[in-house]
Amino acid sequence: MVTIRTRSQRARLSSERSTAMKKMWQAAARMGVGAGVALVAMAGIANARSTTNRPASIVVWPKIVVDTSARWLVAPTDTRLMLSSTNASGIKQAHCFYINATGHCSNDGAGCRDATDCGGGECVPSWNETDFDVVLTQEQPLAWYASDGLARGQFPLEGPFRCNGVFAGLQCFSDAQCPPGVGCNIGQSNLGSAIPPVPEDPFIGALVCIQYTGGSDTKPDQTTTRDKLYGDATIVQSAAPLRFVDPARYNAIGLEATGKEVSDGRLVLDGDEGKYQSCPGVLILSHLFDGAVDPIIPAVQYGTELTLLPCSNDFRSQTPGRAVAQFLVFNEFEQRFSTSRTVDCLFDSQLSRIDTRNPARSIFNAGVAGSLAGQTRIRGVGGKAPLGSGLLGVARASLGPLIIPSSAAYDLHQQGNGRRDLMILP
Repeated sequence: MVTIRTRSQRARLSSERSTAMKKMWQAAARMGVGAGVALVAMAGIANARSTTNRPASIVVWPKIVVDTSARWLVAPTDTRLMLSSTNASGIKQAHCFYINATGHCSNDGAGCRDATDCGGGECVPSWNETDFDVVLTQEQPLAWYASDGLARGQFPLEGPFRCNGVFAGLQCFSDAQCPPGVGCNIGQSNLGSAIPPVPEDPFIGALVCIQYTGGSDTKPDQTTTRDKLYGDATIVQSAAPLRFVDPARYNAIGLEATGKEVSDGRLVLDGDEGKYQSCPGVLILSHLFDGAVDPIIPAVQYGTELTLLPCSNDFRSQTPGRAVAQFLVFNEFEQRFSTSRTVDCLFDSQLSRIDTRNPARSIFNAGVAGSLAGQTRIRGVGGKAPLGSGLLGVARASLGPLIIPSSAAYDLHQQGNGRRDLMILP
């Protein structure tokens, strides 16, 4: 397909990219090493219907990392997750899925991200999910660490409650524990919630939560009070001997419901033609190239990690989504590079390791790109039928080499509406 643009359109796109790069580099230049990385991705007008700043009915956290013993990373790492209900009256239920993308070494079975974690063995990929329910009261935020979860007795509102009327002195958890016909005054509570810890440590994966109606006939919520969930995640590195904490926070990605009833467990992500809004057609990552040198402290260099997650997943048959990510990379002089990688279940990589095993030769390396900042457009293609090829993602920028790590996570810009994607529930 050939896209023909007028001279003014080409000039506008070039100006948008150049402005984004300049603003990002100026922001990076103004910050000190102690201030951490605070990159603002400026990338033109994003008209995707997916969102990172509004409540929605499907909420996705593309990256969760747990490494409490620092087996993979430079310091113990955990992820603090937050899920909130913005519903002004009444409870809302979320049915959630931890996606475990942790591979395992062929030589000792230990968890791994790639072969570099295996000491000579191969990293065998794997995929499985763990589902659970969360009941939220009106306008309630709920937070937990992925390594711990929340067990019964740790939720804010779960009793004991009081029987009604003159029997208010009696404690209860259900009507059966009160005198006949009196009832238990439960009101709004977190009863029915149970959040397990992630299934292994170290762990890398994602989280997907879907808003349900709650009650005895609970199902995906397409009522007038749909789109009431909102979330964020903070990846936290910390080390007691050095007394540092390096938090990297990002907003979860939301997909709004269309109001069409779901009766078969198939969540069609296809805008107004489906049950939920579609995933973005293009992800836009504004970034500093790996190896870019800090203008204030030349010993400090920048790096960026990228995490991509397929929009589609078949939780019923335990089949992960799969797509090919096409990368179109622009430097500050509008020179263009391209590459591609398969995203099978979850993709997590330093930018300069996407296209080569030698980061110094990567198109994402500042020495190869010929500039300090750039912009990368990412499009998913070639999905596995009947699932689609849409992608969601998050980036994490870092300063190094430093004794004390300093990083910041940030959401990708989302542009256009993708093709049809599908989530299939158990």
